[in-house]
Amino acid sequence: MDPSPYIVTAGQAAKTLGRILWDRAAEPMGLALPFDPARVTDPAFLNDLLANHAVDPDAARFRIAAARMLDIKSVSSNCNNVVIALEHEGQPPSSSSSPLPRSAFLKLPPPELLTRLFCNVIRVWELECQFYRRVAARVPFRIPKAYAVKNQGTRFVMLLENLHDDPDVTLHTNPDMLEGPSIEKVERCLATLGKLHASFSGLSLPEREELLPAELLPFTSPFMRSFSPLTGRLVLGPCRKKAPDLLTDDLVALFERALDHWDLLLEFWYREPLTLIHGDSHLGNFFVDGSKMGMLDWQATHWGKGVRDVQYLLIDSLPEKLLAANEEKLVQHYVAELAANGVTLPFDEAWEQYRALSFQTWMTIIVSLGTSTMIDMDEVMLEILARSNAAIRRLGFADWLEERIASA
Repeated sequence: MDPSPYIVTAGQAAKTLGRILWDRAAEPMGLALPFDPARVTDPAFLNDLLANHAVDPDAARFRIAAARMLDIKSVSSNCNNVVIALEHEGQPPSSSSSPLPRSAFLKLPPPELLTRLFCNVIRVWELECQFYRRVAARVPFRIPKAYAVKNQGTRFVMLLENLHDDPDVTLHTNPDMLEGPSIEKVERCLATLGKLHASFSGLSLPEREELLPAELLPFTSPFMRSFSPLTGRLVLGPCRKKAPDLLTDDLVALFERALDHWDLLLEFWYREPLTLIHGDSHLGNFFVDGSKMGMLDWQATHWGKGVRDVQYLLIDSLPEKLLAANEEKLVQHYVAELAANGVTLPFDEAWEQYRALSFQTWMTIIVSLGTSTMIDMDEVMLEILARSNAAIRRLGFADWLEERIASA
């Protein structure tokens, strides 16, 4: 076994831990961002954030007189999410001309050291900050508005729109994931994905690099190319302990076989043309916006095949039997939505991508279960693993993989 991925990963983890400890020591001197919500919600801190790190130009001129944390729990896999009430200087909180609402959503690192270490190693927080600064304004549908975003060292703070304030917005919950959406809602989600992928289709490599640089991206950055399969191997055992009835011997052998040919998979998944994909497009990251759909949580966004978002949505969000009965029709619906937005993708190509990329959905849930990065989500994760297992078998991923190995 080649030891180099282990050495590189250990070195990166040690370097990141050192940066975390530096931030901890530097915070009292004002040289690092705080991540204690009590300190972040201090009006002086928020006003400095808005003045120097505003994403919304109107927000840069705004002054907060007082802020207090509301007792509203917001579940997250790897962040500390806080809803805050705002009082504004010189303007009634209910004023329609105010660039900031009466409440906002703060996204911060959590107190758990291991979560902060893992997320900084794979750079998901840095990626989402970059997305809001450079890409968000170009997304062709509603996403949570970012008022101000700052990342420094191993810490970050995002001041975002509180979607709960909008009566036209409906967010999805864990029971929605378990029950599954209607086919009509899935088609609306696919229409949203079609708009996203068409909007960023045809960008050159330099244009993509300017928006989201390769060094930050999951799967394709130089570090993640070796870290991802290594993580898959390391978490397989813990995941199997959590779900021994689901991860059977034949599935474990297939998972390991795919990791043995990781470079072959990357070559197929990320060959041109590429577009912007959400990367974590399950139902829970869509929200109803009146008659339309929006999306939130952009920590996994990257350049890839649009079908990646499609199969992730369908496999994670729909019960096995319902998806099996509608799968090809839904992929055809996505292809039609792309065409309606000016992008041609033949169905046979879309279907092959769908089969090939089903492994990413499967691997993601195995890593999530094996690392326990999803807090209080075991019931949902076990159901998603069962759905992913069924998809891997139903779509014949093993046959597709062997065909690619033989042709290579």
